[in-house]
Amino acid sequence: MFLEILLKILSIFMLTGIGYVAYRIRLVPQDALRTLNAYVLNIAVPCLILQSMQRNELNDRIMDDIVWSLIAFALVTMVLAGIAALALRPMSSIPEEDKGIYKMQIVFTNCGFMGYPLTTVLFGKYALFLAIIMNIVFTTAVYSVGVMMLLHKKGEKLFTMRLMVRMLSLPFVASIAGLLIFVTGFHFPVFIDDTLSLVAATVSPVAMFIVGINLSNSKIKEIFTPRNLILCAISLFAVPALTLGIDLLLPVSNLVMVIHVFLMAMPSAAITTVLCHRYNKNAKLAAEGVASTTFFSLGTLALWTFFLTKMFL
Repeated sequence: MFLEILLKILSIFMLTGIGYVAYRIRLVPQDALRTLNAYVLNIAVPCLILQSMQRNELNDRIMDDIVWSLIAFALVTMVLAGIAALALRPMSSIPEEDKGIYKMQIVFTNCGFMGYPLTTVLFGKYALFLAIIMNIVFTTAVYSVGVMMLLHKKGEKLFTMRLMVRMLSLPFVASIAGLLIFVTGFHFPVFIDDTLSLVAATVSPVAMFIVGINLSNSKIKEIFTPRNLILCAISLFAVPALTLGIDLLLPVSNLVMVIHVFLMAMPSAAITTVLCHRYNKNAKLAAEGVASTTFFSLGTLALWTFFLTKMFL
């Protein structure tokens, strides 16, 4: 199992390396980043959201797991958002415009891009279904609360019309539509669902490819800075440990708890880099955080998987 998860993470991480090399040796044009970002945000991610929020028939056990998956994920997301905001506010060593990036990278993990394939390999198809359910909260929050973290300035009022307008994006709209799809049980015709699936499958490789392009202008010493190492410790150990502590207080099934903790043990969300480009934030800093947490997750995810399997499954 250790080798299996290690190889799966390594294969995903290598997509970043492909993007890095391709951009450095000019296999892709220098203006490719803008086009790739637009594709991921405006086409691929909305397709992923709409396709993944379709559901099958429900029974009492599945319904119970669904409800507590949503509650647990939402609760932990809110707690983490509050802790991150309070912890980073007094830190004068971090530029004010970069604090939102660190907040996002602490709160939001790569639970979709890396979480889906790893969950399927390690825990099976029903576990993947639960991961998709939890991703409903993630997709809704990352394109609302997450974008607000990036855009909100010190002293600025929350929920202003200007901020609300800037938050609007196709992924956010798709998240709202996806919630309606989930609640109503709507299913796309097979040929549309197949098309959505094909496009959705490109999100992970293209997003990690984008991270690699961003890293092409970075030096190794800039990736493994003391600040990024602290981010790794928080994201890969403290966040899943806090998640486990909260889940133990809730009436969730062992499988729901294991999948939730596993998803929160993922590295920082690669979509952070894409959103930084979209809103003209420090995408290079975001890419460095994604790269450092992904690198160390090669080992930490294996440790968390071993621990969770032995203790709760």
